[in-house]
Amino acid sequence: MNSFASDLLVPCAQTFLGIPAARQPTGGAVAIFGAAHGTPYARATGDSATVTGPDAVRRAITAASLDIEHWDFDFDGPLLDDGKLRVLDLGNVMTSHDDAPANRHNIEAVTQGVLAAKAVPILIGGDDSVAIPFMRAFEGGEDLHILQVDAHIDWRDDIGGERFGYSSTMRRASELACVSSMTQVGIRAVGSARRQEVETARAWGSHIVTISEGRRIGIREVADMLPRDRRLLIHIDCDAMDPSICPGVNALSPGGFTFGEMTNLIGEALRGRRLAGFSIVEFQPNADINGMTATIVGRLVSHVLGHLARAA
Repeated sequence: MNSFASDLLVPCAQTFLGIPAARQPTGGAVAIFGAAHGTPYARATGDSATVTGPDAVRRAITAASLDIEHWDFDFDGPLLDDGKLRVLDLGNVMTSHDDAPANRHNIEAVTQGVLAAKAVPILIGGDDSVAIPFMRAFEGGEDLHILQVDAHIDWRDDIGGERFGYSSTMRRASELACVSSMTQVGIRAVGSARRQEVETARAWGSHIVTISEGRRIGIREVADMLPRDRRLLIHIDCDAMDPSICPGVNALSPGGFTFGEMTNLIGEALRGRRLAGFSIVEFQPNADINGMTATIVGRLVSHVLGHLARAA
């Protein structure tokens, strides 16, 4: 078996849905891990609440789900389809607000180890910058199509000289040789993008689907835009969803996807496609209300697992 950087992980007290904790991934399994910190901007201050983000998701979804063996009516059977899918919780990547280079190294190394073990990585963040090293770990592998679900396109080359912050995630992804195409869905309102970022994204070939366009043509039609001849990497920013259901985010943006729209998009995107990996980021527990966002994040991850179990 390939060596795995287990020393870069910290076990969690409560695993996701009570699934087994593991020190290393195994082939054919899904490996869940958290990363609370990526690359903060210079103006950002440390927030101790952010450290608990992935663990807040674990606690909320485990409490809401009662027992993973119980009937899941979204899938007309137990979530993991009576054990057809093996899921492991690796804990949290060692990160710190004050050491961005180490954060990037650790996230990339852990993800590479999961991929080397022939497992599917699922990352729970952390701000959107944690996805940059997560995506970098796929470099050198098969071609990928990225489905980004977000309120913002994240194509800034830098902000204040920082090229690895949360406004640059998809710009950095576009520079990877393994990323051959991307679809950006749910885009709305005003973010960090200027005319030049929009033009650069479109010139590269990114297919930008605004929230209004997505609703006009329908979720199934949006998913039909995704190619089937390459692996799919799904990346979700929590502000893709409406703040009425996901208040625990950095940037509130009214008019986002409902929970039903999100689960439909995940299901349609996975239909007949090979999932390379999944990341969900920008959950800020200090801004959450009654654990709403934590539960939603956990349930979206659960939907990914439910679909994978039925494709196994």
